[in-house]
Amino acid sequence: MFAPITPRTKSPSTKHEVKQDWQKLYRAAIIESDRSKLLQRVEDTEAAIRERSRSLSKSPANSGKEQEAITRALHILSLLRRKREGDVIAAG
Repeated sequence: MFAPITPRTKSPSTKHEVKQDWQKLYRAAIIESDRSKLLQRVEDTEAAIRERSRSLSKSPANSGKEQEAITRALHILSLLRRKREGDVIAAG
């Protein structure tokens, strides 16, 4: 009489969700106060940015502002990485 209930599958991520993903990770990285977690947050953010950049390169229309934001984010992440690596060297 009734159709069986089947679990819902996740729908593919939308472009907006992917965009929000790297930005959310970026915000978490720049406010991370635990130095032992900072490098992992930076690495996770960089991976998400690489993934998003690949998506943007396949359909570059209207992606100029986001590409600029990605460039700025990568610069800040590199500064955070250097600071973290410098802290490790100084403590060593």
